[in-house]
Amino acid sequence: MAATPQPTVDALTAITPYRIHVSQKYLDLTRQKLELVRLPREACSTSSVSTISSNVSKAQLEPLIDHWLESSDYDWRVQETLLNDSLPQFRTRVGGTRLHFVHKTSTSPIAIPLLFLHGWPDSFITVSAVIDSLCEPYAVSENEQLQPPAFHVVAPTIPGFGFSEAVKEEANNLWSTAETFDALMKRLGYMHYMVYGSDWGFKIARAIALQHPESCMAVHTTDPKMPWPSPELNMFPGSGMVSPMQSVPVTPHNVTNPVSPDQQQAMAFALCDSPSGLLAYVMDMIKPPASTSAPKSSAPTPSPRLSPYAQYSPAPSGSPQPRDPWSPTTLINWTMLHWLPGPEISLRWVANSTSMEPALWLAHSQVPLGITHYSLPGSPRRPHDPVVWAEAFHRVAMIRRRIGGVRFAAWERPDDVVADIRELAGLVYGVGIGDGTIAVAGI
Repeated sequence: MAATPQPTVDALTAITPYRIHVSQKYLDLTRQKLELVRLPREACSTSSVSTISSNVSKAQLEPLIDHWLESSDYDWRVQETLLNDSLPQFRTRVGGTRLHFVHKTSTSPIAIPLLFLHGWPDSFITVSAVIDSLCEPYAVSENEQLQPPAFHVVAPTIPGFGFSEAVKEEANNLWSTAETFDALMKRLGYMHYMVYGSDWGFKIARAIALQHPESCMAVHTTDPKMPWPSPELNMFPGSGMVSPMQSVPVTPHNVTNPVSPDQQQAMAFALCDSPSGLLAYVMDMIKPPASTSAPKSSAPTPSPRLSPYAQYSPAPSGSPQPRDPWSPTTLINWTMLHWLPGPEISLRWVANSTSMEPALWLAHSQVPLGITHYSLPGSPRRPHDPVVWAEAFHRVAMIRRRIGGVRFAAWERPDDVVADIRELAGLVYGVGIGDGTIAVAGI
């Protein structure tokens, strides 16, 4: 296990501390645009069925814009300070591009490096909900062997998103991003590491697992989406494959881009000039529930395989949990992380990556995969849930089924994600956790 990395002194590869500070001129411009906003009229209908639950409405958006404009409700400088004080941030050049990342090390001498990946429309701020618990786990047992794993957490920002510089268009895709993030981990001295990511973050994680299986020791994800297995993999339903695992909950999907690259570019012209339009777009991507009361960690169903300490690791009653994961301030913060650099690069990243996504599913990876699956109570088991779809692409090591309708699990259910990452680490690194050594377990 790598020791705590020290910043390099080479000017081309130097790792420098970074604090967010947005130009006041740009904040003033944002305010001016919000004050001049013109919202569209609502559609008139005689139907009694409301569409507000599935579409962004004027009634939802108007109060958020008011919240954004009211300095007593929302102040970017306050949010900036909170991010700077809670997340140790750095920049370094990788492949000639300045990459922004969060890096927090654990005090544990045997902490495991964890690459925490955001997707879209979320950003590096998602890691703020889990980083402290991952780095410094609470004590669960007097037996050192049963202490939960601790992690050195690295949460980079995709190039062109947030405070990472943009790359040339040929490299603005998930495959190049995967290479950049692996290079960052090795720059920090982490030659072997785990990866967490969901949605687009999982696709980047899978690209890393395929390209760098010698470095990527395990991947954890939530509610993965995968296409139908290729016949060449000999893993179609009815192939006769026998697995000791229960059915793995994945959602087969066809790889399609609902918005063409040309449409993405046309949409960028509008969204780059309208913070209120971008807020509506981000809300439509998130689809926050009408009621956003504080979520609680869900009790998991037993996993087919348990790490040695799993039975001793209930969620701590006093652990930090977002009071409201989709508060007005949160929705505006998520929008700001796209508004500040301009959303055009991230929109093109999604379009470029979607066109390259089919190449993710042409091979099987032996890198262990842990899955957390959320489902609503009483929802029927879908007919497309057999184990073959996940095991066609990955070596499935762990499954956790939890209750709830969740998309951004690390933000909405941080205690769940922390517990399940720990469990996967216990399975993969189980031999030696707590006794000063790390050895990969044979799962």
